[in-house]
Amino acid sequence: MASGKTHLAVGAAVGLTVALADQKKHKVSHHPGTGIALGALFGKVPDILEPSLGNPHHRQFCHSILVLTTLGFGLKQMYDWHPDDGVQKCLRGLGLIAGCAYVSHLLCDAATPRSLPVLGKLG
Repeated sequence: MASGKTHLAVGAAVGLTVALADQKKHKVSHHPGTGIALGALFGKVPDILEPSLGNPHHRQFCHSILVLTTLGFGLKQMYDWHPDDGVQKCLRGLGLIAGCAYVSHLLCDAATPRSLPVLGKLG
């Protein structure tokens, strides 16, 4: 089972990778530290929204296959977007970093025996 430290490390690595790849594609400079910090944060967001608190069944909507699929679709749209100005390029890059780090959390959890619920409960 992926621990909080694993989600931080994987999110940070994903954030750095996306920041560097986006810099190469769109010629917008994302500081590597920004990619690492934002990736680490968003790599933990599902557990911030739905903390385990010792409950092995804490994975609900924010940890669901529906959210994973929706994020995947949104990330593809964001990846294909060709921004017109520097602010939009920056927002695009930050969105890609955050979204990919969140997805990394879900993929790590999906690889565990408990996996992810299809929909989960809200609240």
